[in-house]
Amino acid sequence: MFTFSINSYNPTIQNAIAVPHFFILSKGLNSGKPLENPCPNCFVITVKTEEEKQFLYWLCWGLWQSKKFYHLHTGSVIPFIRLHEFKPFIKEQAATAFAEKEQYHKNVKALQQLEALEKNYKQNLLLIMDAKRAIFHKATARR
Repeated sequence: MFTFSINSYNPTIQNAIAVPHFFILSKGLNSGKPLENPCPNCFVITVKTEEEKQFLYWLCWGLWQSKKFYHLHTGSVIPFIRLHEFKPFIKEQAATAFAEKEQYHKNVKALQQLEALEKNYKQNLLLIMDAKRAIFHKATARR
């Protein structure tokens, strides 16, 4: 098992983070979503190595996709996650994933393949939409 720290993101010390890190959205319906770039309402997770970062990033991504953070949501208008509730939850989930490391890596590989496939489908849908616009534009331009 490895160690990591989770803190509230402070934009004034962004350049001071020298170790591998990523961000977790803390407010809104997408609370718990891992991010590569910071936003005003997020936590920062710092680790010692890039391997640990990837392990935790994909763990958080999988938890977010499976809506495991919903039970941590607080607030009636804009849901948010409290840091003191988020920390023990992530530590518990990381310990479980680390104990079943082989299965975890299989799951992450499958998630990454599905993510790539989804990205490809979205790109194809955009191309189809462009083709529809072009056909309609061509048909209406003659008049």
